[in-house]
Amino acid sequence: MWQRAWFRWSVRVLALVLLAALAVGFALRWRGEKALWDARKEFVEKVGPLDLRAYRPKPVPEEENGAVWLLAGARAVVVFPSERPGLRSLAETPSSHWSPEEGQLAARLLERNAPALTLLHRSLGMKACDLSDAVTGKIKATYRLDLLRAAQLLDADGRDALRLDDMDRLFADAGALRLLASAQEREDELIDPLLGIYAERLSLAVIREAAGLPSLRPGDIDRLSALLPTVDLAAALHRAVGYEAAGMMDRIANGTEAEHLGIQLGLRGHLENWLRGDAEIARALRGWAAWAESMSQPYARRLAAPPARESVSDNPFVWDSQGRTAGRVQAAMALRQMTALGLEVRKAGLERGAYPADLSAFPGAASPDPFTGKPVAYTLHPDGSATLSIPGGDALYDKLSAGKVPTIGATWTLPPVSAERR
Repeated sequence: MWQRAWFRWSVRVLALVLLAALAVGFALRWRGEKALWDARKEFVEKVGPLDLRAYRPKPVPEEENGAVWLLAGARAVVVFPSERPGLRSLAETPSSHWSPEEGQLAARLLERNAPALTLLHRSLGMKACDLSDAVTGKIKATYRLDLLRAAQLLDADGRDALRLDDMDRLFADAGALRLLASAQEREDELIDPLLGIYAERLSLAVIREAAGLPSLRPGDIDRLSALLPTVDLAAALHRAVGYEAAGMMDRIANGTEAEHLGIQLGLRGHLENWLRGDAEIARALRGWAAWAESMSQPYARRLAAPPARESVSDNPFVWDSQGRTAGRVQAAMALRQMTALGLEVRKAGLERGAYPADLSAFPGAASPDPFTGKPVAYTLHPDGSATLSIPGGDALYDKLSAGKVPTIGATWTLPPVSAERR
């Protein structure tokens, strides 16, 4: 008799445990679904719709698209593995600082890659560039490295042109480099705008070097100003965030997210995904939204007072890796603005025979930059030269990049103009 009672009580206890487990499971599911609903609503309000089609850049008419020439030239670049560090050094070093060995390397590389440069220069006849339309299939996985080397080759050739006072070649290189940078900055996958920003930094460096030539005239400054990329980098990052999040949601809906991440889910993994999956997705979406929103505050201020963990959805990745990415974008924006201002100051100096005493005549000069939150500092020296700088910009970038040497600094000294005009 007691055995029957024990069995009945065992069944009841087991049933209660199962019911409790199911109740907890469904409670977790309900909380996850609610969190996901709220996170989706927040993302749509702060970033945009979770639809991949909303983040595709507008197509460029084929007859205006320079992507074919850029890609053809990039694939034609021939650089041996042992030469790759040297090519990068040539691209990132002013030609006046090249060593004799670097000059010899430049001669070899530029002679060998004359056909590639010809193709890259052919893109100058086009008004815009749409890489997505020209890159398909497996090619998309390899073209980025080709374009990176093409950017370095164009910059090295431009610096060599400066060394030899070949302005026509300089403007051809700088124009193709501008188009290449802008083409990547308008793409929707995050890696593309980041590579485009690197190409833009190379472009800004060679523009600054060209602006210091003694033979330059005010009209040349206008030509250099026209070479500055015009893509809205803040909007580009915003679009990339939307694209990444929308892509994640699309893969989740199609059941391919685990495959995309290289994860094989077993029985336990599927159970955990059922219980907590929506909550994890919600956390990721809030992280993406927080990242996009962080672009509204300069990196220096966010570094001085990082947001509380809960404000970035308990995801350190938002503040660490993604926060650094946002900082790099803001640094590029600040460098572009300072370069544009420096070109205006340089032109004013060439027209008047001396640089202005201050920047009061230049609209926007007093506005804080998006990286440090400070306006550009300006100093007119007794010898007639002038220096523009982003206060604390180099030190801040050093923290951002863990000591990686920047391709262009946050200080730019313009040479005296009095002797040039005599």
